[in-house]
Amino acid sequence: MDRILRRLSSALLIGACALVPQDGFAQQRPTVGEVPAPEQVRQIDKPGAVGLGPQLPGSVYAVVSGHLVRIQIGSGKILSILRPLPD
Repeated sequence: MDRILRRLSSALLIGACALVPQDGFAQQRPTVGEVPAPEQVRQIDKPGAVGLGPQLPGSVYAVVSGHLVRIQIGSGKILSILRPLPD
């Protein structure tokens, strides 16, 4: 379990908040159930700063493709898409 948490933590810390695709097209909305690539994910350390309540057990809040999402600890799977970030 510790190895899985370290892997997810590393993956979440690598990402950028709003990645701009190299081809210049708008990003696609993330999909519930998908496991985004580590470079697409940025963990939210202070949920209140973006208007979110406390994190739910077993998941973390993150930004993926410009959207606030909830990601399952361990698998990295997107559990829910909360809302897009403002431009």
